[in-house]
Parts: sequence; structure tokens; C-alpha cells
Amino acid sequence: MHSYLQYITYRFIALAGYLPLRLGYRLAQWAGRLVYNLMPNLRRVLTSNIRHVLGPSATAEQVQVIVRKQCVYVVKNLYDQFRLGHVTREGALRVTRIEGSEHLFAELSKGRGVVAISAHLGSTETVAQTPLTLGVPITGMILKAGPERRFRFILNLRRSQGVNLIPTGESPKALFHALKRNEIVCLPCDQDLTGSGREVPFFGARTRLPDGPLRIARRAGVSVLPAFALRLPGDTFLLEFEPPLDLPETGDREADLEAGMAILVSALERRIRAHPEQWLVTGPVWPEEE
Repeated sequence: MHSYLQYITYRFIALAGYLPLRLGYRLAQWAGRLVYNLMPNLRRVLTSNIRHVLGPSATAEQVQVIVRKQCVYVVKNLYDQFRLGHVTREGALRVTRIEGSEHLFAELSKGRGVVAISAHLGSTETVAQTPLTLGVPITGMILKAGPERRFRFILNLRRSQGVNLIPTGESPKALFHALKRNEIVCLPCDQDLTGSGREVPFFGARTRLPDGPLRIARRAGVSVLPAFALRLPGDTFLLEFEPPLDLPETGDREADLEAGMAILVSALERRIRAHPEQWLVTGPVWPEEE
């Protein structure tokens, strides 16, 4: 009964997705400030994560300035998610600027697909729709968490425009099939959702991050292409594809993975450091004791 009430409450809040854009974002701005004050657990996690990004020289007030902005962006992204069911692909493209698409199409011209690595930056809900408008199918992963009804509702929303999402815990075969169809497989790499990641230094402190994208790319014989989203002024968006990572291939599989992770982490750090207020991982990235 409790999970059903949670689901009904979530569905009720999701009606916000029908609000006009200007009003919706204005309310999201207000609600984000409220979230900062009323959700201490979220504030604690965001504070812990952003301290690592800003470094030991950042003051407590500097950290909280960023966390306040993050709370607003979290709610704006939730509003974007609720709008997915009635936003067309063309509508998403109208508010999204794409840069570096030549890198994407250069890889797809080889006919083997491409693994795009990313981070929880900007509004991934809206930006994820744009490759479809360019005629490129996209497959990704989604964390299976929370009550089943609510998870299925979110899954259906995020699939509504054609993005193929595979819940965590299911077979990764669908990812390899997507690559064989010359599609994009997009995988965030800034949080270890399965507990099976590789321990690496990330912003100066060791934690676990997923090496699955590198393993999948190596096994499929495809390139790894960084792709990052960003929310721009006026609640428009940027999707930027970077050149493929120059990953080592020495024949020593373990050493290559270790070196490849260092290159991947460097790409993540560069992007997150540039816009820390838009890095919206709402779970702990580093062990809590740190």
C-alpha cells in the first residue's frame, strides 16, 4: 500500500509536465530552492560530492552556492523528464544545439556503432532525444531502483521518444546488438551503479567507476566517443561530441584498461570541473567516510 501511494503521488507530481515551459521552469526554480532547505539527505550527498570537485581550498559557502544551484537543476531536470511524453523529437532538436557531430558520423561511417561515454551533466532527459532526430538510434542503461510501478512509469517516459533503455541487472547483449546495428550505445561513467567498477583516482580521491564501457568497446571493436550535455541560459541545451579517446592497445589487456580508465577519468574531470553546478549525481560517488 505504501509503494502504491508513492506511485500515485509521483504520478500526481508528474502532471507538472503539462505546464507551459516558462511557468514550469519558474516553478522548478522555486521548488529547487525549497528542495535545498527541506531535503537534508540530498543536500548532504551533493555537498560531499561537490567538495571533491572543488577541492580542499573551497570554503563551505562556496560549496553551498554550488549545491543550491544543483538543487534547482535537479528539479528542472525532473520537469524535463515529466515533459518527455508530449515533446516531439523535433521539439527537442529546436532547443538543443549540437556540436561535434562530425566526430559521431565519422565513427558511424565505419558501420560498427560507437560507445559514447558521458556524465550526469545538464539535462540528459532532453538531449538524449536529439540523436534520434539525426537518424541515429541510441541505446543506454537505466538504474532499476525504487518501487516497481514508479520505475516502470519513469522507464516508459524516457523510452517514449524511441530511446532504447536497458534496466541495470539485465543482460548486456542488447548493447552489443545495438552496436552491430551501427547505433550509439551511451553509458554514463561518473557513478558505479552496480558495485562492480574499477577503483581509480577521481578528483584526487580513490573511488570506483565503471570500466564496462571500455570493455564493451574493446570486445566490439568500436571507438569510445565522449559526449556531454549542458543546460544553457534560457533553458536551451548543448550536446557536444568530442573526438574519440586515444586508447592504448598494447596487447596487455589489464594494463590497457588501467591506462584507458585514466584517459576516461580525465575527460570526465575536465567537463565536470567546468560546470560543477550542473553535475547532478544524487548518490554518493566516493565512500561516505571520506
